[in-house]
Parts: sequence; structure tokens; C-alpha cells
Amino acid sequence: MLRITMPDPQQSRSRHSAQTRVAIIGGGYTGAIIAFHLANRSHESVDQIAIFEPRASLGAGLAYSTDDASLRLNVAAHRMRAVPGDPGAFSSWLEATGRLSIDVASITSGGTFARRRDFGAFMDSLLQPKVETGQIRHVREQLVRLDRKSNEWILTGDKGTVVTADVVVIATGHAPSKIPDQVPARLVGTKRCIGAAEIAESQIDANEHVLIVGAGLTSLDALASLRSRHHKGQISILSRTGLLPRKQAGGDFTPFGDFDLERPTAREVLKRIRHLVQQVTDQGMPWQSVMDALRHQGQPLWMRMQASEQARVLRHLRRWYEVHRFRMPPQIEALLREENNLPTLSFITGHLKSVRMPEDKICVEIKGAKPSAVQKLQVDRIVVATGPDQKNVLDYQGFLKDLATSGTLQPDSLGLGIACDKHCRAISRGGRPQASLMIAGPLTRGTFGEITGVPEIAAQATCIVETILRTTVRPVRIIEISTHD
Repeated sequence: MLRITMPDPQQSRSRHSAQTRVAIIGGGYTGAIIAFHLANRSHESVDQIAIFEPRASLGAGLAYSTDDASLRLNVAAHRMRAVPGDPGAFSSWLEATGRLSIDVASITSGGTFARRRDFGAFMDSLLQPKVETGQIRHVREQLVRLDRKSNEWILTGDKGTVVTADVVVIATGHAPSKIPDQVPARLVGTKRCIGAAEIAESQIDANEHVLIVGAGLTSLDALASLRSRHHKGQISILSRTGLLPRKQAGGDFTPFGDFDLERPTAREVLKRIRHLVQQVTDQGMPWQSVMDALRHQGQPLWMRMQASEQARVLRHLRRWYEVHRFRMPPQIEALLREENNLPTLSFITGHLKSVRMPEDKICVEIKGAKPSAVQKLQVDRIVVATGPDQKNVLDYQGFLKDLATSGTLQPDSLGLGIACDKHCRAISRGGRPQASLMIAGPLTRGTFGEITGVPEIAAQATCIVETILRTTVRPVRIIEISTHD
């Protein structure tokens, strides 16, 4: 018997004539903006847009679903550019809904730094009408299985809902922070060691001595969250480098500088930054304008780098870049000025050497830069604010782990997320891009570099939608021919 597989001329058709079923895993900002953009163009070729997100609202995710009014965006509202084709949508919504009159503290000389929960509400206001009309199906479940059967994907939620799709977009966002290896498991089990996002639900006494591990924006958010809950005790912030996020520039400014380097290296990029900062400050403009230009040009710059240079950037320049790129909002800057005049806040440079809990207090040893420099602390609670565990992102959700085990997915070579090509198609362990399985948002950092901010994710969402709409379905038929010897 001879079996021949070939396109079926009666069934083969592009997605412009065959309606495509799309499923999105993750309903934070990344997944929501893809669904929103798809819904706006669903008349072209999309029959189904299903989005798995256990939260009640779409578009907020972990970052923007908080009820904590002290947590703010670190980017001015007019720079968010959250909706492709309508860059001022969020600012207009803040004014139209009266949020600014309620939250007058959001207005600063550098722009409006809104509460995170307001951005979450804004995104929900965009998505909810499309959910109500049935353009978007919100499956309020955690995805537990993603199986490939023939030309289809079968998605199963934790409550038993099953969705069939032609194209799947994985937009699960950041992995959680990794609990340091030095922390005993029983401290996590008893909530004496928590993640920064757990502060709101943890019963932290006002006088507890809290050690915050990490010194990026997440740690400063933890500080603000504790103080907004009338915490008056000692707070110690531990940083490996001693570097804190820099402040925002006052007033309005435009990005300054050209990073169009033909064969960029870590050394050349650093040299160009220093030259441009000198140039711009000599003209009386803020250095932040150079960093914003680097951010806007970051993706093509990163993608032109050789892998060895990308690794060198991560090894030598990453922390330096992060503190200048991810700047604190003015409200946090004001809080730090107040706290610096008080004895209840301290900053420690070093890393955890050991963590023990012989009795009620947690005994922490911190190793400094010098081998002999060891500092001992007794604290009541540890808050982990070290940022996402990007290297092990495939281990945190069962369906991702299964796909990695089967070779459908693999981590990128730099340990920043999931491997994908420039069209966001997932790359299998065998090196093959998969047209029907796409990766979106921060999970694609290894490929794109700068893909954490809302404007960059919004632009990527547009590209993903375009890729989905132009992908061609090629159903096949099998012809069996009998042969005789």
C-alpha cells in the first residue's frame, strides 16, 4: 500500500476564507491587547477568540490588579501608548472618568503617574464590551493542559472547560520571583518569607523588622505598600550591587540619540551612551532622554548583536541598564526622601549567606563585597523582591513544563524566557518555528531584548495579529494506492 499526503484542492484555503480559531493563554496586558486587536479585525478571518484568564477582569494581570493605591505606574500616562493606533487613549480615559480629580497625587511636574489599578480598570473597560458581545470568550480558568492533535490544539482548563483552536498564543507574562536557596522551606510555609505581591494578604505587624531582598522597582513598591499599611518598624533593603532605580526627569522631553550601530558590541553601546549623555547634558537636557532613545531603538539593536555580545551585556551591563531604564515614579522618590531622614530604613549591599530560624526571630547572615565582611541581622519577616525567575519560566506552569518535556518548547539560549523567532513563533527543541504556536510579551526577551514596557508589547501585539491573519491553512488528504508485486 502506497500512502501519499497532499493538499486537498477542495479544502485548501487561506484564513481569509476559512475562519481561524485563536486561543490566548494569559489575560494580563499582553494577552488582552492581542485579543482586543484581533477582535477589532475579526471580520477578516477570525471565528473564535478565547482567552484563558482566571481573574474576573481582562488586561490587569498581576501587575495591574492590585487594590493597593500606593502602587503606581513608573511611566507617565501620556507615554503609555497602550492601544495601537490610539496612543493617548489611557490619558483620555483618566480625564473622562474623573480619576484625576480623585487621585490628585498622580499629577506631577513630569506628567501623570497613575495608580496601577487605574490602568487595570482602563484595560478592562476596553475588553469588557467585546466579552459581552461575544467577540471575545473569557474562560475564567487556569490552563492545565495544551495538547496537539492533528492540525488542532486542545486546551483544557482547571475546571474542565475544553477549547479547540487553530492558533495558540502563550502570553503568561513574568514568572514569579525565585525564593533564595538559603531560605528554609518552613519559612515559606508559615508565611515568614513571602513574595512582594503577598504583602496585602499577609498579616504583618506594624513593628516587625522586615528584610526586603532585592532593590529594584519591586522592592520600592514593597516599601511603599508596607508604609501605606501603617508599618512603622525597621525595613532593611538588601541589594547585590547597591544600585537603586534612578528618578524621573521633570518636565517633558523627547528621546535623544541614535543607536544605529551596524555590528553593535557591549563596549560600543556603552561608549555611545556615555557620549550622548555628555552631549545632551551639555545642552541642558536630561540624561533620561538618552535612555528613552535607547529603549525605543532597543529591539533592532539587540537583534543585531551576536549571541556572545548579548551575553556580555547581560553579564556586565544589565543591572546598570535596569536602574536607568526602570525609573521610580515621583511619588516613590518623595517617599524615599522622607524615609532617608528616619532611622527605620537601611540599605545593605551584599547577598544572603545563610538564613536560620532557631526561635521566633529569623537570623540572617549577609556577605558583603569583602570576604571577611559578614553582617548579621535578626528580622521578623523576609519579602522577596528579586524580579522574575526568567531562567526557569518553563517550570512554573504544568502545561509549559509538559510542552518543554515533549520538545515543543525550549528556553532561549540566554535564559530570559522561551525561544521564538522574529515573528514570535515558538521554536521547538529541533529548531523548527511553529506557525500555530506563538509566544508574546516578556517571555520573548531573549529574541527581542526590550519587551517589558507597554508600548513595546502593544507594537508586538500588532505584529502577532498580522502574522495570524496572513497564515495559510493547508488541510491535507491522504490517498492510498494499492500496489501489486
